[in-house]
Amino acid sequence: MNRKNVFYLFILLLFSGQTLLAQLETCNLVITDGIQNEQLKQTMEKNVSEFLTACNSAEMKGEKPVLNKKAATDDARKRFSDLWDNSPIGCSVDTLERKCLIRSTGGYQIRDIPVTMFADTTKERNQEIVINLTVDGKIDDIFVPITQYTDLLNAGEKTEDLGLREMVLDFVEGFRTAYNRKDINFISDMFSNNAIIIVGKEIKQKPNSDTPLRNSLSKAQFEYQVKSKQDYIASLRNVFKTNKYINVEFTEKEVEVHKDFPKVYGVTLKQIWNSSLHNDVGYVFLLIDFRDENQPLIHVRTWQPEKFGDNQTLARDKVYQMYDFNMKQILGNNK
Repeated sequence: MNRKNVFYLFILLLFSGQTLLAQLETCNLVITDGIQNEQLKQTMEKNVSEFLTACNSAEMKGEKPVLNKKAATDDARKRFSDLWDNSPIGCSVDTLERKCLIRSTGGYQIRDIPVTMFADTTKERNQEIVINLTVDGKIDDIFVPITQYTDLLNAGEKTEDLGLREMVLDFVEGFRTAYNRKDINFISDMFSNNAIIIVGKEIKQKPNSDTPLRNSLSKAQFEYQVKSKQDYIASLRNVFKTNKYINVEFTEKEVEVHKDFPKVYGVTLKQIWNSSLHNDVGYVFLLIDFRDENQPLIHVRTWQPEKFGDNQTLARDKVYQMYDFNMKQILGNNK
């Protein structure tokens, strides 16, 4: 091969490499439905596309992306920075066609954005993110969603319940993502000061009958360690410091409104915890109070292991639920 041909081959390989790199870096959002304002639609497409492309480029270069202040709110940039510190992300889809959802609380939402969590070495590294946008198309929040969102949202018996159910599910998605970005202050603010936090272990003694727990559930072969919010947050803060990477996933979700308190919800979740130092699977129950819709609070959080003893499986009817708690006492302590 003569020098001229070698030169042309070199130019071709260089051009092909640059083209491939650009294809890997670039991700374009195309909104297919859900919004009629064409200018606003283009703004959202541009902001989300540039965000995903910036993530791809930064991950390939080993850098940290900087979100455009004109395209994202200060809160979104701060929360995403924390999420990136836990794990860089990237989107390998060059053209992403999605519907735009209108949020009942204001603004817009793009769901089902496939990403890779590069810090996760397990099969859970392929996940999705959701992006909330303001009424003028700025990125307002980026979080890891729960599955079955649409099914859970539409499970309400009354149409007027839809907006509140959306708030409940958004709250749970924010709760999950706060663990993934190790945002201890955000999590602390989600709990009421008098929150009851219960961790289940194999039974050694019956729980104290003075607690607001109605049923001992002693047949479930557990003892119950009750922690204060302060103790739980202190322990969680240490977990965040000692684990380089944390991923929390919620599956098998159930959402129920209390029959006597229409703005109090019980949410049951199967939690899969993956981190640098510890992995486990268990059931989490959250009692969430939406009487103040501007500041919903968790009054109860419980965790019970899926497996216990000689590899026995916890029966679902032994998992905590709303009616295991004295609601008047709990709400009376959290006015």
